[in-house]
This record gives sequence, structure tokens and C-alpha cells, in this order.
Amino acid sequence: MTTPQQVPTSPSKSSASTSKSVKPITLTLPRKSRTKSHGIGTGGKNSDPLDIDNSAFEAEHYCNVLLIEKHLSELIQRDNDLSTEIRQLDGDMKTLVYENYNKFISATDTIRKMKSNVESMESEMDQLSKSISNISNVTSLVNDALGPKREKIRQLTGVHDLLKKIQFIFELPTRLKLCLDQESYAQAVRYYAKTSRLLEHYRSLSVFSSIESECKEIIDKVSKKIRENMTSENATGSEITDCIVLLISLKEPPQQLAKEYLDLQETVLSKLLVATIDEMPKIPADYLLKSSEDYQLTTSDERAIIELTYLNEKFLKELNKFVESFNGFFLQPPKECRDTKSPGKSPAKSPKNNDLIRYVSTTLDVEVKELVRKEFLEFIGAITSEYLTIVDGLLEFPNNILDFKPETHIKLLNKLNFAALSCASLSSVIKFDERIKEVISTWETGIGKRLFGNAEKELIEKFVEFSEKQKTKVFSSSQQRFKYVQTFVLDTETWLTTYLTKDCLRIIKECVKTEVPMFENKDDVEKFLKKIQAEFREFWYSIINSMMKYVSPINPYPINPQDPPPPITSLIMSRMLLDFGEIIVTQVYTSFSDRLYTSRDNRNRFAIDVYGGYGERHSISKELAQDVREIVGVCKDIAQRILERYVEIVGNRISMNIRGIYTMKSSITNLTDVPSRPTSVSKIWNVIITELTLIEKEVVMLYGTEEENNLDDQDSNSLPSTDQNSTANQDNSNTIRAPYAHSNSSYSSINSNRPKSSNPFFASFTHLTSHIDKLFSDRIEIFGIVEIGKPGIMMGVIKILLKAWIETVRMQTLTNKIFQQIQVDSEFVRLKLWKYIEDERILNTMLQELASSAFRRCAEDPLPLENTVSDP
Repeated sequence: MTTPQQVPTSPSKSSASTSKSVKPITLTLPRKSRTKSHGIGTGGKNSDPLDIDNSAFEAEHYCNVLLIEKHLSELIQRDNDLSTEIRQLDGDMKTLVYENYNKFISATDTIRKMKSNVESMESEMDQLSKSISNISNVTSLVNDALGPKREKIRQLTGVHDLLKKIQFIFELPTRLKLCLDQESYAQAVRYYAKTSRLLEHYRSLSVFSSIESECKEIIDKVSKKIRENMTSENATGSEITDCIVLLISLKEPPQQLAKEYLDLQETVLSKLLVATIDEMPKIPADYLLKSSEDYQLTTSDERAIIELTYLNEKFLKELNKFVESFNGFFLQPPKECRDTKSPGKSPAKSPKNNDLIRYVSTTLDVEVKELVRKEFLEFIGAITSEYLTIVDGLLEFPNNILDFKPETHIKLLNKLNFAALSCASLSSVIKFDERIKEVISTWETGIGKRLFGNAEKELIEKFVEFSEKQKTKVFSSSQQRFKYVQTFVLDTETWLTTYLTKDCLRIIKECVKTEVPMFENKDDVEKFLKKIQAEFREFWYSIINSMMKYVSPINPYPINPQDPPPPITSLIMSRMLLDFGEIIVTQVYTSFSDRLYTSRDNRNRFAIDVYGGYGERHSISKELAQDVREIVGVCKDIAQRILERYVEIVGNRISMNIRGIYTMKSSITNLTDVPSRPTSVSKIWNVIITELTLIEKEVVMLYGTEEENNLDDQDSNSLPSTDQNSTANQDNSNTIRAPYAHSNSSYSSINSNRPKSSNPFFASFTHLTSHIDKLFSDRIEIFGIVEIGKPGIMMGVIKILLKAWIETVRMQTLTNKIFQQIQVDSEFVRLKLWKYIEDERILNTMLQELASSAFRRCAEDPLPLENTVSDP
């Protein structure tokens, strides 16, 4: 076993010489823990004779324990392990010694150098200390020698300065007159401003009094000349500002100056804006190339950028300068530090580089200041609104929104945003930066409104065109009409999906991907996408609302309110809304999520799984997932309501055919030529069955299953015609034969004296049994929820038809002949309508109610058809 060893610091003699100043370093080779390797733990004891790393370790006892507990193979393995550990520890110890030996040699050399340097440094410090003492002594001698004369020099200097000032005061009238002659008005104001307080203070002395009066006379002439230059028609905004600075320095009345300054600048800025607008179309195309721009024009369509740049350079900067000046001069003094140039007629007549820098300010009463502020803000607000109106004109979208190039507008908005940041004075006075943000926000909202509003407008126009085509009856056959309807639905849904996922998404993607500072910030992109998301959500709700209004009883769209759209329009809208909820909305939002809400690794950020109407899974960003769920639910709900509207319209239209056919007057005209006991149905029922067949065709075409569509295609050539000749030809086919007459023999059971019958509709009627049957029969909702699908839609139409028939009978007084005709018609209806419904109990219940109403409304003794009725 190895033991910790002392490592010598250095074998050289040099190490011995530094042993007194450097403390010896002792390195101890660390032991590795052997707990795991030996399988013997210390157990928390301080002395364990079996612990090989413990100071109380007993080798003999440890060997005895191993001989008792271990087999020969284990002992051999343990011996090998110990030998390996010994060699490893020896190697580690040698490595550590060698490494630290080199370090100690380097440390010894460093200490030797430090010692030699310190010895030379002590001699240099002593020499430096002596030099400083010599300098101090010499300084004291010089100070003592010059002390008595220093005060005298200071006094003479003060007298010299005073003499110069007095000389300047005596020469002041001459200087002012010279400045007046040379039209150096700014220099004259500077001279006078320096001495005005001194002249005022020594006014009691006759010498200074005469000088003051003479200077005052000259300054009045200077002030008059400054006002002439300020009110000149050719004066620019900067020149007017310079004149105002001079007049303020001459202590002119501040209220009058504020009004003059505001009026003059209002005239100048208004003219400048008009002139700039006139010059904008004439700007050369290379205007931006001459200025410092971060990007250059790429196409001729970016003319708006040139015009906005020119407008900002010529007008907006001048407006901001005026706001800065006026606000500092009259509203928030003292704040402005101005470089005022002489407003003389010629720069050569004024001193070159005239830099009259003055802290100019005025003091206004609180009421006067508020009045001035109000007039100032009104003017700035009005002229800023004119500027923003011009900007809105530059940001107009093209008539065809699909021709829109977002890059141009975004660059323009970026320049507008930069202009807002540059105009700090405008922003502090009228919140110009916030108004620019409103312009940008309005543009972001407007692009969504235009893109999606265009889709809504075209969609409604397609429906209007479809409705007009349906009314004009331009189709040669029903098959051609139905094919047109199917094509219209497929083409419209395909067009809308393509428009949203390709055209709209392309433009929005270009807006986000445009590399301009306005969209470099991630938050700005998210704000823009939130506005697009809000407009997209509003687009779906607007489409749904437009469809509801289009098929509503009061139609707000540009067609005749007295001529509503055909009923099939409601059926198509219901089908489309259902497709929106089942497929289209989810697919469109998935495309938006994949292209707009993906991170750089092309994965949706916090994507949420949304399942479509057919169980397919779509991964949509969490920002859009809630909208998808809401819109899908609303589409399905409104599809249901429009479908119910369709059923109501169609049912009421068919029901109009049976009103008045069972009155006393109609029985005289319609039933006089038939036998005393009718054997055929009323003619109107042929028309009704024909219309039901056509309605079934429409419903199967849009809501039928694949099997129903295949059967419908096979029967397309045998569609019933609505022509009168065809209806007349069908009369013979509906003549009551003997078996049919036999099936209606239950009418004989109405009278209690007649034999019982098995007919379920006209058997054994009394007032008591009629009311009991109604009490225990199921309640039928006529205008309730319509189940989506052919059976539900057809059942809804049939319920309205039968209810209208029941109410027609209930409101009439019947003869026995009409009563028998109703019996024949009801059996015919039952045989014809059973194929349209799934639950025959509803049909039987309503026909039972019809029979009950006919029995109660018959004025004569009801005589149902006998079993002996035969074919004539």
C-alpha cells in the first residue's frame, strides 16, 4: 500500500534562499474511495479495522476475514484488483509530482524576479520623493514673490474690462447705425441686448440717458425693418421664425407676437402644402436616388414612396419646426435655444456665420396663454388632418384587390412611422405619433376588410345571378337545371377556397415577409396578424349573416323585395354552410396556420389538434383554434336554420294549392261532373305530387347519399312534368279501382248503425273518442327542427302540407260528397307519401286528425264509401 508522501518544492539552491519569504507547500496525494471496490462500508464508524482507507486498518485481520468468507477464485480476483489499484495510484502520484514540480520551478523564478525589481523600485521611489520636495520649495518661493502683485493685476484687469464696456456703450449708437445701414439686424439686436440692462440701470446719468435715447431711436427703425421682412410675401417659415426671435429679444408685446406669428405661419404653411401637392406629380423618378434612403425603388408602381418622401421633406419638416418654435417661444418658456440668422435681404450684407444664440422666451398670463394654446392647437390639428388625408390617398387600395402589391404600401408606412419618430415636437403637442399609429392600424384593418369583403361581395353576387337565372327559366329540361345547380355549388365552394387559401393568403404573407423595419419586430407582426385574424373571423360571420338576410322574408339585397329568391337558393346556402362547417373552414384555417403561424423550424407554435366534420385531424395554431371551433359551430347552426327556412317556404308554396278546393263553391265546379260517389282523386293532387317529386330531386342532389344520387340519376329521364297536358293525362291513372274502393270501406263505420271497419283513419268517430285519441297521440311539431338529410327535409315539407290540409278542412263546412272526396284523396296521399318518410306514425297521426276534422265539419250525415264501390 502507498502512503501520502511529502513532495519537495525544488532541489535547487535557489529555493533555499527564498524559504524564509515563501511558505513551503505540501501536496498530499488524495486517496480514492474504496467503499465500492471492496464492497465494505465504514457504516459511519470512526475506526474500522476492515476499512482499507481507515487509519485503524489491520491488514492481518482483514486477510483472515477474507480467507474465511471468500472462495479461492474470489481471493485471486481480490488480489488482482489490489495490484491494479496499487499500480494506478503509483502512476497518479508520479504524474502529480511531475506536474507540481514544474509549477514550483516557475514560481521560484517569478519570486526571484520580483525580489530584484523591488530592490530597484525602492531607490527610484526615494529619488522621486526628493524631486517632489524640491518642486514644492520652488513653488513656495515663486508664490511668495508674486503674491503682492497678483491683487494689483486683478484690479487693473477689472478696470480694463470696465473701460472696454464703457467704450462699447459710447460706440453703441454708431455700431447700431452701421448695422441698420448694412441690414445686419441680428447683429444690431445682439449689440442692443448686451447693453439694454446697463443703459436702463444708469439712466439717471445724463451721458447714459442720451445714449439710450439715441439707441432706442435706431432700434425702433431696426424693429420696423424686421417686421417688414417678416410680413413680406416672399418670406419663408424659417425667416419668419428668425424675425420673431429678434422681436422677442427686443421685448415686443408677447401676445401680439404670438398672434402675428401664428397668422403668418398659417398662411405660409397652407401655401406650402398646396404648392407641395401640385409639385408631387412632377417629381423626377430619381428623386430618392439623390437622398439617403435605406432602400431604392424597384418598380414604377412605387411612385407613392417618392411623393411621400417629397411631402415630408418639403412640408412636414417645416411644420415640425414651427411647432417646436411656437411651443418654445410662447407656451413652454424658457426652453428653446435657437441659431438665428439675419433676415437681411442679402447674405453678403450680414456677418458670415452669424450664430446669434439666444434663450428667447415670453411670459403670458394664464388666460392669454390658454387662448393662444387653443388657437395654436386648432390650426395644427387642422393642417395635420390635411396632411393625413393626402397620406390616405397614397395608401388607397386598387379597385382589384388581387393586383395589390403590399411591399409598396409597407415601405410607405415605414417611412410614415419614421417621420412620426422624427417629429418629436408634433408628437408632444398633438400626439402625432399616435395618429400615425392609427393610420397604420387602419391600413392593417383595411387590407383585411378589402380582401375578405371582396370575397363576400362576389359570393352574394353569384347567388343573385343564380337566383335570376333560376327565375328566367332558361333551362330546356329539369335535368339541365339540376346539373347547373350541382355545378354552381361545386364551382362556388372551389372558388371561395382557392381565393382564401391562395390569393388572400399570398397577399397577407407578402405583408409579413416584407423586410422593412416596421415588421422587423416580432410583436409588430403578431399585432398585424391579430387584426387579420379579427377581420377573417368577422368575414365568416358576415357571410353567414348575409346568407340569412338573403333568404329572410325581408330581402335587403338589390332585387325586387316582392320577388324573393327561389327556394332552391335557401337549400344551396344551407348545403354550403354545412360544407363550411364540416370541411372548408377547417381547411382554410389550417392553411393560414401553416403559412402565417409557423416558426423558423417550420413547426406550428403551440399547435392544437382540431378535428373536422369527417373525423380528420388538423394541426392549427392555438391563436386560431378557438375561432375555428366557434365558426364551425355557427355555420352548422345557421345551416340548420336556413334549411328550416327552405322547408317552410316550400311547404307553404305547395300548401297554397289545396286552399279552397273543398269549399261549397268549389264542389259545384269541380265535383259536378263526377259520379255521386267519387272514384278518382282531386286534380290538384297530381300537381302536388309532381312538385314533391321535383323537391325530392333537389334535396337528393344536395343532401342525398351516394346511393340516393345513383338511383336519382337512373330515374332522371322519368321525372314528372309540370305541364297541364301531362297533368290531365295522369287523371285516368289515378281512377279508384275496386281494390282501392275496398280499402276505403271504413268510412261506413263512421255511423254507429253501420258495420265496423278496419280502416285506421275513419273508424268509429264520436266526439269523445276523437278527443281521447288526440289526448294520447304524440304531439307533432310542424315547424320544429328539420333533420339534415332527405328523409328529414321531405318529412318537414309533408308535415306543413298535411297541416295546411287539416286546417283547410277544419275551416270549411263540408257536404257528404266533399267528405267522400276527402276520403279518396287521403288514401291517395297515404299511398304516395309513404316513400318520402321514415316514421309512418307521423303520417298516420296527421291523416287521422284530417279524418276527425272532416267528420266534425260535415254538415250532413257522413256517408263514407261502401265496400261495393267499383270501377265505373
